Amino acid sequence: MNCFGEFLYALRKEKGMTQAQLAQELGVTNKAVSKWETGEAMPETALLLPISRIFGVSVDELLDGKRSDDKADNNGTDKVGDIKRHMFTRGKYDNNEKTLSEILCGSICAAVVFCGLTVYFMIGIFSDMWSTYWVIIPSCAMLSGIIGIIFDVCNARKRQAKIAKGENPYVGAVCGIIMISGIIAYFISGALTGLWHPLWIILILSAFVCALTAMTAEIIMRKNK
Repeated sequence: MNCFGEFLYALRKEKGMTQAQLAQELGVTNKAVSKWETGEAMPETALLLPISRIFGVSVDELLDGKRSDDKADNNGTDKVGDIKRHMFTRGKYDNNEKTLSEILCGSICAAVVFCGLTVYFMIGIFSDMWSTYWVIIPSCAMLSGIIGIIFDVCNARKRQAKIAKGENPYVGAVCGIIMISGIIAYFISGALTGLWHPLWIILILSAFVCALTAMTAEIIMRKNK
């Protein structure tokens, strides 16, 4: 068994359900449930939320292979809760622990903000143009937001959790990047040209492109169904 399979097996036993009963509730075969518990296969993402509701746990807890609120006792009956490795979190068993990807993302974002502050102060000190280039600071902060979005969409665990909730992580990421990029472009162009009023059209265009992207994705998804 993998960690997901062991946790599912433990939850099913706690609830006093058979594989056949669980399969019937989910609309799958007994064989499918058996494969999940032995680690031969994983349920479709659309089934994660129904499974979590049946057993009263969250989707994240299912993917973690343990209850996150430390409900497990220490008498050896909750071996699942102590499992340290599974396919989604690459060995992370504590939700409070950051993955390597999260640490890298945070480091890059911090570096971007630090560089932005450094550049702003250097320009301000040597050219005395404090009021013109203040946009460097919010632009770097928003650039960090884009970096965070990219890392999130590349995180398999976070993608699966969003998909299980009925969200499209890719569309959300693209729309977020479009909007943030539009704001950055508006700030930079406004600061360099001083044409803040006419350039607000950049924000309108960004919102339009974002809405168009979301509508196109929705149409494509409906056709695929």
